[in-house]
Amino acid sequence: MSAAEIKSEVTRLPLADRLEIADLLAEQDRNDEAARRARIARRMQSMDDGRKITLEQLASLHEAMKTVGL
Repeated sequence: MSAAEIKSEVTRLPLADRLEIADLLAEQDRNDEAARRARIARRMQSMDDGRKITLEQLASLHEAMKTVGL
């Protein structure tokens, strides 16, 4: 099965199943130093590309979530 086929199948699964798969993959990454470094590098690049929020934005988001009970 190709990665595209797996992605297509996963998107059709219920949320609980997708979360279980995400946990499985995350656990495998935690046990793989190269995967961990690659994940950190992707996240850092994403932040360098502007995908980040300020402390003030985070505080505002937190307050909005508290308002709706999250």
